[in-house]
Amino acid sequence: MAIFDPRKLRAEHVVAAIKEYRSAPPKHRPARSAFLLVEGKRLPAKQIICLAFLCATGELPRSEQLTGGRASVQLLRCLGFDAIYEKRQKTGNRNKVKNARREAFRQVLASRFGVINIEERFAVLRVPDLSSRNSVASDLMSILSAIESVRQMPVRGKSNHRLCCDFYLPDHRLIIEFDERQHFTLPRAASLRAYPTDSQAGFDRERWIALCQEIQAGDNSPVYRDEQRAFYDAIRDIVAPQMGFKPVVRVFEGDVLWERESTLSDAAKSILHTIESLIGRT
Repeated sequence: MAIFDPRKLRAEHVVAAIKEYRSAPPKHRPARSAFLLVEGKRLPAKQIICLAFLCATGELPRSEQLTGGRASVQLLRCLGFDAIYEKRQKTGNRNKVKNARREAFRQVLASRFGVINIEERFAVLRVPDLSSRNSVASDLMSILSAIESVRQMPVRGKSNHRLCCDFYLPDHRLIIEFDERQHFTLPRAASLRAYPTDSQAGFDRERWIALCQEIQAGDNSPVYRDEQRAFYDAIRDIVAPQMGFKPVVRVFEGDVLWERESTLSDAAKSILHTIESLIGRT
């Protein structure tokens, strides 16, 4: 399967996809909010884009790379088609499991390590001016080039934007990132391979690369989101230790079901042991 790149799509590919879909509709999850309007009928926008990409490249994109109903609609409109996005009414349960998992993890951290700040921002963890690459530090510039080489997609970001950190242990100057599946992309794998050999990390970098290769997530809202997310993660990983913080710890959301951990599993204990080792507690 190929890396999804919307720049490869043309109107004729969408026309061919519509014809293919109407002649032999493939099995797929029902569309919930993004639709292509054709002769008074609604067709699933993401599925049409998937088939259009197949027509354009001969390969199907991975399903995890087609995220964002709004982005699908915007892409189809840019190609000259009538598409609509109908925002679903909020039920209050969106991301309920993920929120419960994060909160359970926070509670475990608090019980072990004391004060835990959530979504902390630091003046030293900022997005550099990407319009003037000469101002980007050399180590970050190498990583930036590696990220952009994957899809030839320039990284964009607001200059001096302070990056948010998932969890921060102020008593120990330790940042912990709780990585969801969308962080594991091919641009992220490229960035990790480009890290300086002497860079410090509170996670298994080779395993993170392997997870990127396995999951190959994607987020096309906006089109450069994968590259941007990979670079922002790299800024946290590289700059934080340079500024006097402990090496950044990363925890994959799928490793431990924290909301079900009445008794800590071996995987949970291993993560906590990594944190304890970094703060000098054994």
